[in-house]
Amino acid sequence: MKRWKHKILPAILASSLSVSFATAVSAHGNGNGNGNGNGNWNGNYQNAKGNNQKGNTQKISFPQNNFKPGNSYPTQYRFTDLQKHWAESMVKNMVDRSIIKGYPDHTFRPNKPVTQLEALTMVINLLTQNKELMTNGDYKGYEVPDWAQTTVKLALINHIVDSKDFEPNKPATRLFVIKLLVNALDVDIDDVDEDNLFFGDIANLSDEEREYLSYALLQSLVAGYEDKTFKPNKPVTRAEMAVFVNRLLGKFGSVESGNHVKGTIAAIDEDEEELKIGSKAYEIADDVVVKLNGKASSMSKLSKGMIIDAIVKDDEITTIYAYTTSDDEDDVDFKVEKASDGNDGDDFEEAVKTGSRVSDSTPDLTGETLSIALNGDRAKWIDLDDIDGTQDDGDEVAEALEEAIGDALGDDDRVKVSFENSHFVFETDNSPTDEVPSIKFSGSALNELGLNSTEAKGSLGESDEETWKITVKSNATSDQTYVIAIEDDNIDEKVEIDVDDNDSAEEIADKIADALQDNDEIDSAYSVDVDGDVVTLTSKIDGEDLDAEIAISKK
Repeated sequence: MKRWKHKILPAILASSLSVSFATAVSAHGNGNGNGNGNGNWNGNYQNAKGNNQKGNTQKISFPQNNFKPGNSYPTQYRFTDLQKHWAESMVKNMVDRSIIKGYPDHTFRPNKPVTQLEALTMVINLLTQNKELMTNGDYKGYEVPDWAQTTVKLALINHIVDSKDFEPNKPATRLFVIKLLVNALDVDIDDVDEDNLFFGDIANLSDEEREYLSYALLQSLVAGYEDKTFKPNKPVTRAEMAVFVNRLLGKFGSVESGNHVKGTIAAIDEDEEELKIGSKAYEIADDVVVKLNGKASSMSKLSKGMIIDAIVKDDEITTIYAYTTSDDEDDVDFKVEKASDGNDGDDFEEAVKTGSRVSDSTPDLTGETLSIALNGDRAKWIDLDDIDGTQDDGDEVAEALEEAIGDALGDDDRVKVSFENSHFVFETDNSPTDEVPSIKFSGSALNELGLNSTEAKGSLGESDEETWKITVKSNATSDQTYVIAIEDDNIDEKVEIDVDDNDSAEEIADKIADALQDNDEIDSAYSVDVDGDVVTLTSKIDGEDLDAEIAISKK
């Protein structure tokens, strides 16, 4: 397992390194790891193995903003696309600390995926403010922009990233990011127990990758999804990366030390403030910290049979990391799925805008303008700066256009772009059913893309109703209470069902149907039917996609 094997002592800052790195961050990458956008980097690695010899080591520091974390945004940090965003406070914290910056148009683009180089730059920005890094090591360059050379050098010689894993221009996945975070903590994870890995989609991970994931979970650097998956290959967005770096920042100086006691909870005595792991009982500290499945919790949420990793200091348990598994005997297994979204009429057609044949499949659109209007809505301007003629072919241009349009609309799934037979093709997607899908472009870039300013329209056809299915996939083995939450454009309701030991899946389904029908708001919006172990909810509003969210959790 790779880890930092060498540290450096404070030394006089080398002015050339400080100036070159600071200039690169502010001038070329917006300070956020964006680099030049969609550059064509092959990532050829040349002898970047760290040099273990001592000497010639220097501490790199970064210029800081002239305001302290917690202060209000200066004008240049009032991002127009972050108001009331779930990650706004964490983004602000990273901006305050000069770890991330936005774009010149005062946007942050929270939903834009980050590349491996962008993610690495954010982590190195944070480390140089909080750690002393080796600066001396064998590094003969990487095919990345000049501004990123020092970033990559620091990352490689300090073992923050392994050259075999690093492809700068590829999307940074959740697995790639947790490796960066764990390596940044300077810990040895060779002996990490993997019993806390309960996810159903990590069977293909290597032993090393599972150790990384296990440690990241123990340190609350990452959490899984409610469907008990981890999604290791899911690309990380800029907003999610801000959250990850915030969590990393919070770990400096607070990584758990002490004796780890691992096993299964055999008994809990809250009155005596005792917890039994295996055959041995331990006292519980008054201020014990409890994490359940990577999230803050309490002693009352723990139960016999859970997997546990307890930190013991001064003969008391001070921190508890507990985990349920997909095999927990007392959990009922539910499956919630959307059977129809109201867009499934046989005659429904999305709008398709096909450009004329173009002579240049890799146009340089920097300085050009392009706007898009969907379904007659107000036109949105598209940022074309990343489409600078350096793309390899029309497919890469189409990919860049689709991403830029998604940023402009604030929705990555509304327009699909392809390049077919020397034509650029734009197609709407996920259109609402109560208005005819349409797409229209305008701007100076039309000619380069073979487009005109006419509007292309689809058709509605006959629409179905929105339909959801709740399937009860197991019987109950203990008394439990479950909460069913339903939220759509019109309602936000929760109902509870009490499940008794030995209830069959069919009996549980009947209880769910009864509880939903007894709620006036839900009953007025949805027809509820039950067939065996399947509960079906059908919208009573014909042809309208209510975009419902249905979640089931144990109380």
